[in-house]
Amino acid sequence: MGGIVTHDGSASGDEPVAAINVTSLIDIMFCLLIGFMVATPLMHQEQVKIEVPHAAGMEITEEEFEYSVISIDAKGSVFMGTLPLDSDKAAWTEQLAANQKIKDDGMAFIQGDRNVEFERVLDVMIALQEAGVSEVGFVTDPRLDDEE
Repeated sequence: MGGIVTHDGSASGDEPVAAINVTSLIDIMFCLLIGFMVATPLMHQEQVKIEVPHAAGMEITEEEFEYSVISIDAKGSVFMGTLPLDSDKAAWTEQLAANQKIKDDGMAFIQGDRNVEFERVLDVMIALQEAGVSEVGFVTDPRLDDEE
C-alpha cells in the first residue's frame, strides 16, 4: 500500500514519480477562503456608530468621566473637570499631579473656548507636562461644511 507508483500506474520500483497530492491543499485553500469571506464583514462593523445600552452595575460617575478634561472658559479660568483650579499658575502643576485619573492615564484633554488666548492654553499645556502628562488631546466641535 505504501509502494512507489510509476507513470503508467504500475507498482514497480524502477521509476519513482514525484507527484504532490493537491486534494488536501485545495481543501485547505477553500477553508481559508471561507474563513476570510466570513471575517471580512466583521472588520467593517467597527465603523458603525451604535448607542450601547447602560448596565446597572457599570455606571460611570461624572467625576470619573470628566476629570481628565481640563477646560478653559472665555475669561481664562481653568477647570479640572468641573472644579476650578487656583488662579496661581504655579499651583496648577501640583493640582494636576494630584489627580489620580491623570496620573493613571498619563494623558489629558484640553477643552478651550474659541475666544481664549493661545498663551493661556500654552500655560495649561506646560503645567500638564510638568505634572507628568505625556499625551494631550484637544476637544473640538465638528465643523460643518457650510460654516466658515
